[in-house]
Amino acid sequence: MPPAAVCVRPPGRGPHAGRNPCKREAKGEAKDCGAGCKETFQAAKDGCLDRDHACVEACRLTRVQCRLASGLDGLIDDCNDALEARRALCPAGDDDCIDGAQIDAFECRDAARDRKKPRLKECRRDFRTCAQEACGPASPAEPPAACIGAAIGAAKTCATNCKEGYQVAKDECRNLDHDCVELCRADRHTCRGLILDPALAVCAAALQLGVDGCEALHPPPRDIVAKIAFLLCVDPFQVNAFICRDDAHEIPGLVACQEAFRSCVIPACVISPPAP
Repeated sequence: MPPAAVCVRPPGRGPHAGRNPCKREAKGEAKDCGAGCKETFQAAKDGCLDRDHACVEACRLTRVQCRLASGLDGLIDDCNDALEARRALCPAGDDDCIDGAQIDAFECRDAARDRKKPRLKECRRDFRTCAQEACGPASPAEPPAACIGAAIGAAKTCATNCKEGYQVAKDECRNLDHDCVELCRADRHTCRGLILDPALAVCAAALQLGVDGCEALHPPPRDIVAKIAFLLCVDPFQVNAFICRDDAHEIPGLVACQEAFRSCVIPACVISPPAP
Protein backbone atom coordinates (compact mmCIF):
# COMPACT_ATOMS: atom_id res chain seq x y z
CA MET A 1 0.00 0.00 0.00
CA PRO A 2 1.23 3.56 -0.66
CA PRO A 3 2.50 5.72 2.17
CA ALA A 4 -0.01 8.22 3.48
CA ALA A 5 0.28 11.62 1.88
CA VAL A 6 1.37 14.16 4.44
CA CYS A 7 0.77 17.86 4.10
CA VAL A 8 1.15 20.32 6.95
CA ARG A 9 -0.98 23.42 7.05
CA PRO A 10 0.84 26.72 6.99
CA PRO A 11 1.35 28.01 10.54
CA GLY A 12 -0.53 30.98 11.84
CA ARG A 13 0.91 34.39 11.09
CA GLY A 14 1.86 37.20 13.35
CA PRO A 15 2.05 40.88 12.36
CA HIS A 16 2.80 41.47 8.71
CA ALA A 17 3.59 44.42 6.49
CA GLY A 18 0.24 44.50 4.69
CA ARG A 19 -2.23 42.22 3.00
CA ASN A 20 -0.40 41.60 -0.25
CA PRO A 21 2.85 40.25 1.26
CA CYS A 22 0.84 38.07 3.61
CA LYS A 23 -1.33 36.66 0.81
CA ARG A 24 1.70 36.12 -1.43
CA GLU A 25 3.32 34.12 1.35
CA ALA A 26 0.13 32.08 1.76
CA LYS A 27 0.02 31.34 -1.97
CA GLY A 28 3.67 30.29 -1.95
CA GLU A 29 3.10 27.91 0.94
CA ALA A 30 0.03 26.47 -0.79
CA LYS A 31 2.06 25.91 -3.95
CA ASP A 32 4.79 24.12 -1.98
CA CYS A 33 2.15 22.05 -0.23
CA GLY A 34 0.65 21.00 -3.59
CA ALA A 35 4.08 20.07 -4.93
CA GLY A 36 4.60 17.88 -1.87
CA CYS A 37 1.29 16.13 -2.52
CA LYS A 38 2.30 15.45 -6.12
CA GLU A 39 5.69 14.06 -5.15
CA THR A 40 4.17 11.80 -2.48
CA PHE A 41 1.61 10.51 -4.98
CA GLN A 42 4.19 9.78 -7.65
CA ALA A 43 6.41 7.93 -5.17
CA ALA A 44 3.41 5.91 -3.99
CA LYS A 45 2.32 5.09 -7.53
CA ASP A 46 5.83 3.97 -8.48
CA GLY A 47 5.82 1.74 -5.41
CA CYS A 48 2.49 0.24 -6.46
CA LEU A 49 4.05 -0.65 -9.82
CA ASP A 50 7.19 -2.02 -8.11
CA ARG A 51 9.41 0.53 -9.85
CA ASP A 52 12.38 2.48 -8.57
CA HIS A 53 11.09 5.99 -7.87
CA ALA A 54 14.37 7.82 -8.58
CA CYS A 55 14.66 5.99 -11.89
CA VAL A 56 11.09 6.87 -12.91
CA GLU A 57 11.70 10.50 -11.89
CA ALA A 58 14.57 10.57 -14.39
CA CYS A 59 12.17 9.27 -17.05
CA ARG A 60 9.65 11.96 -16.06
CA LEU A 61 12.32 14.64 -16.43
CA THR A 62 13.06 13.35 -19.93
CA ARG A 63 9.35 13.55 -20.72
CA VAL A 64 9.24 17.17 -19.53
CA GLN A 65 12.24 18.00 -21.68
CA CYS A 66 10.58 16.24 -24.63
CA ARG A 67 7.46 18.38 -24.19
CA LEU A 68 9.55 21.56 -24.01
CA ALA A 69 11.42 20.53 -27.14
CA SER A 70 8.11 20.01 -28.94
CA GLY A 71 7.55 23.77 -28.86
CA LEU A 72 3.95 23.47 -27.62
CA ASP A 73 4.45 25.67 -24.56
CA GLY A 74 5.98 28.40 -26.70
CA LEU A 75 3.04 28.29 -29.11
CA ILE A 76 0.57 28.49 -26.21
CA ASP A 77 2.49 31.47 -24.81
CA ASP A 78 2.28 33.17 -28.21
CA CYS A 79 -1.51 32.63 -28.26
CA ASN A 80 -1.88 34.07 -24.77
CA ASP A 81 0.39 37.03 -25.56
CA ALA A 82 -1.72 37.79 -28.63
CA LEU A 83 -4.85 37.62 -26.48
CA GLU A 84 -3.47 40.15 -24.00
CA ALA A 85 -2.44 42.46 -26.85
CA ARG A 86 -5.92 42.23 -28.37
CA ARG A 87 -7.57 42.87 -24.99
CA ALA A 88 -5.48 46.00 -24.51
CA LEU A 89 -6.83 47.38 -27.80
CA CYS A 90 -10.49 46.74 -26.93
CA PRO A 91 -12.44 49.86 -25.88
CA ALA A 92 -13.49 49.88 -22.24
CA GLY A 93 -16.71 47.97 -21.73
CA ASP A 94 -16.67 46.39 -25.22
CA ASP A 95 -17.46 42.79 -24.26
CA ASP A 96 -17.89 41.73 -27.90
CA CYS A 97 -14.33 42.77 -28.66
CA ILE A 98 -12.98 40.86 -25.66
CA ASP A 99 -15.11 37.80 -26.50
CA GLY A 100 -13.75 37.79 -30.05
CA ALA A 101 -10.18 37.94 -28.76
CA GLN A 102 -10.86 35.07 -26.34
CA ILE A 103 -12.37 32.92 -29.09
CA ASP A 104 -9.41 33.54 -31.38
CA ALA A 105 -7.02 32.65 -28.53
CA PHE A 106 -8.93 29.43 -27.84
CA GLU A 107 -8.75 28.42 -31.50
CA CYS A 108 -5.05 29.31 -31.51
CA ARG A 109 -4.33 27.09 -28.48
CA ASP A 110 -6.47 24.28 -29.86
CA ALA A 111 -4.65 24.39 -33.19
CA ALA A 112 -1.29 24.35 -31.38
CA ARG A 113 -2.28 21.23 -29.41
CA ASP A 114 -3.52 19.49 -32.57
CA ARG A 115 -0.30 20.40 -34.37
CA LYS A 116 1.93 19.03 -31.60
CA LYS A 117 -0.23 16.02 -30.63
CA PRO A 118 1.86 13.44 -32.57
CA ARG A 119 5.06 14.65 -30.88
CA LEU A 120 3.46 14.61 -27.44
CA LYS A 121 2.28 11.05 -28.04
CA GLU A 122 5.89 10.13 -28.78
CA CYS A 123 6.95 11.77 -25.50
CA ARG A 124 4.40 9.70 -23.55
CA ARG A 125 5.34 6.51 -25.37
CA ASP A 126 9.03 7.05 -24.72
CA PHE A 127 8.25 7.68 -21.03
CA ARG A 128 6.34 4.41 -20.72
CA THR A 129 9.17 2.52 -22.40
CA CYS A 130 11.73 4.16 -20.13
CA ALA A 131 9.76 3.43 -16.95
CA GLN A 132 8.97 -0.18 -17.87
CA GLU A 133 12.33 -1.24 -19.26
CA ALA A 134 14.74 0.66 -17.01
CA CYS A 135 12.94 1.09 -13.69
CA GLY A 136 11.13 -2.13 -12.88
CA PRO A 137 8.93 -4.91 -14.17
CA ALA A 138 6.74 -4.25 -17.18
CA SER A 139 3.99 -6.16 -15.35
CA PRO A 140 3.90 -5.88 -11.51
CA ALA A 141 3.65 -9.12 -9.57
CA GLU A 142 0.46 -7.94 -7.84
CA PRO A 143 -2.44 -6.12 -9.55
CA PRO A 144 -1.77 -2.44 -8.79
CA ALA A 145 -5.32 -1.10 -9.19
CA ALA A 146 -6.25 -1.11 -5.48
CA CYS A 147 -2.86 0.29 -4.45
CA ILE A 148 -3.02 3.10 -7.01
CA GLY A 149 -6.61 3.83 -6.01
CA ALA A 150 -5.47 4.29 -2.39
CA ALA A 151 -2.66 6.56 -3.56
CA ILE A 152 -5.13 8.68 -5.54
CA GLY A 153 -7.38 8.96 -2.49
CA ALA A 154 -4.46 10.02 -0.31
CA ALA A 155 -3.41 12.61 -2.90
CA LYS A 156 -6.92 14.08 -3.00
CA THR A 157 -6.97 14.33 0.79
CA CYS A 158 -3.58 16.03 0.73
CA ALA A 159 -4.76 18.52 -1.90
CA THR A 160 -7.86 19.25 0.18
CA ASN A 161 -5.67 19.92 3.22
CA CYS A 162 -3.50 22.29 1.15
CA LYS A 163 -6.57 24.22 0.01
CA GLU A 164 -7.91 24.40 3.54
CA GLY A 165 -4.54 25.60 4.83
CA TYR A 166 -4.48 28.31 2.16
CA GLN A 167 -8.00 29.45 3.02
CA VAL A 168 -7.12 29.62 6.72
CA ALA A 169 -3.98 31.64 5.99
CA LYS A 170 -5.79 33.97 3.58
CA ASP A 171 -8.54 34.64 6.10
CA GLU A 172 -5.92 35.40 8.74
CA CYS A 173 -4.31 37.87 6.35
CA ARG A 174 -7.65 39.68 6.05
CA ASN A 175 -8.31 39.55 9.80
CA LEU A 176 -11.36 37.34 9.26
CA ASP A 177 -12.72 34.48 11.35
CA HIS A 178 -12.09 31.39 9.21
CA ASP A 179 -15.07 29.32 10.41
CA CYS A 180 -17.39 32.24 9.77
CA VAL A 181 -16.02 32.76 6.25
CA GLU A 182 -16.31 29.04 5.49
CA LEU A 183 -20.06 29.23 6.13
CA CYS A 184 -20.26 32.12 3.69
CA ARG A 185 -18.20 30.18 1.15
CA ALA A 186 -20.53 27.20 1.45
CA ASP A 187 -23.53 29.44 0.73
CA ARG A 188 -21.72 30.95 -2.27
CA HIS A 189 -20.83 27.49 -3.59
CA THR A 190 -24.47 26.40 -3.35
CA CYS A 191 -25.65 29.62 -4.99
CA ARG A 192 -23.20 29.28 -7.88
CA GLY A 193 -23.93 25.58 -8.33
CA LEU A 194 -27.66 26.14 -8.73
CA ILE A 195 -26.98 28.62 -11.52
CA LEU A 196 -23.76 27.44 -13.15
CA ASP A 197 -23.97 23.63 -13.04
CA PRO A 198 -27.07 23.32 -15.27
CA ALA A 199 -25.63 25.79 -17.78
CA LEU A 200 -22.31 23.95 -17.99
CA ALA A 201 -24.15 20.64 -18.34
CA VAL A 202 -25.92 22.02 -21.41
CA CYS A 203 -22.54 23.05 -22.88
CA ALA A 204 -21.04 19.60 -22.23
CA ALA A 205 -24.03 17.80 -23.72
CA ALA A 206 -23.93 19.89 -26.89
CA LEU A 207 -20.21 19.24 -27.28
CA GLN A 208 -20.63 15.50 -26.76
CA LEU A 209 -23.45 15.41 -29.31
CA GLY A 210 -21.23 17.10 -31.85
CA VAL A 211 -18.26 14.79 -31.16
CA ASP A 212 -20.53 11.75 -31.45
CA GLY A 213 -21.71 13.01 -34.83
CA CYS A 214 -18.11 13.43 -36.01
CA GLU A 215 -17.28 9.95 -34.73
CA ALA A 216 -20.14 8.57 -36.84
CA LEU A 217 -18.92 10.46 -39.91
CA HIS A 218 -15.26 9.48 -39.39
CA PRO A 219 -15.21 6.20 -37.45
CA PRO A 220 -11.89 4.70 -36.30
CA PRO A 221 -9.47 3.39 -37.33
CA ARG A 222 -8.47 6.58 -39.09
CA ASP A 223 -5.58 7.20 -41.45
CA ILE A 224 -3.92 10.60 -41.43
CA VAL A 225 -6.48 12.09 -43.84
CA ALA A 226 -9.39 10.78 -41.78
CA LYS A 227 -7.80 12.09 -38.56
CA ILE A 228 -7.50 15.58 -40.05
CA ALA A 229 -11.10 15.39 -41.26
CA PHE A 230 -12.25 14.32 -37.78
CA LEU A 231 -10.39 17.19 -36.10
CA LEU A 232 -11.83 19.70 -38.57
CA CYS A 233 -15.29 18.29 -37.85
CA VAL A 234 -14.86 18.58 -34.08
CA ASP A 235 -13.28 22.05 -34.04
CA PRO A 236 -16.52 24.08 -34.49
CA PHE A 237 -18.20 22.17 -31.67
CA GLN A 238 -15.22 22.82 -29.40
CA VAL A 239 -15.37 26.53 -30.19
CA ASN A 240 -19.11 26.62 -29.53
CA ALA A 241 -18.56 24.80 -26.22
CA PHE A 242 -15.91 27.37 -25.23
CA ILE A 243 -18.32 30.20 -26.02
CA CYS A 244 -21.08 28.40 -24.12
CA ARG A 245 -18.90 27.96 -21.01
CA ASP A 246 -17.73 31.57 -21.19
CA ASP A 247 -21.33 32.78 -21.43
CA ALA A 248 -22.29 30.51 -18.51
CA HIS A 249 -19.67 32.14 -16.27
CA GLU A 250 -21.14 35.55 -17.14
CA ILE A 251 -24.72 34.74 -16.11
CA PRO A 252 -25.89 37.80 -14.14
CA GLY A 253 -27.11 35.70 -11.23
CA LEU A 254 -23.51 34.75 -10.41
CA VAL A 255 -22.77 38.38 -9.56
CA ALA A 256 -25.53 38.22 -6.97
CA CYS A 257 -23.88 35.14 -5.45
CA GLN A 258 -20.60 37.03 -5.08
CA GLU A 259 -22.29 40.10 -3.66
CA ALA A 260 -24.14 37.94 -1.14
CA PHE A 261 -20.80 36.39 -0.16
CA ARG A 262 -19.25 39.80 0.47
CA SER A 263 -22.25 40.89 2.50
CA CYS A 264 -22.02 37.67 4.50
CA VAL A 265 -18.32 38.17 5.28
CA ILE A 266 -18.33 41.88 6.04
CA PRO A 267 -18.86 42.80 8.80
CA ALA A 268 -20.00 39.52 10.37
CA CYS A 269 -16.66 37.69 10.02
CA VAL A 270 -14.27 40.53 10.81
CA ILE A 271 -12.26 39.89 13.95
CA SER A 272 -12.45 42.96 16.12
CA PRO A 273 -9.10 44.13 17.50
CA PRO A 274 -8.70 43.76 21.25
CA ALA A 275 -9.71 46.75 23.33
CA PRO A 276 -6.74 48.98 24.34
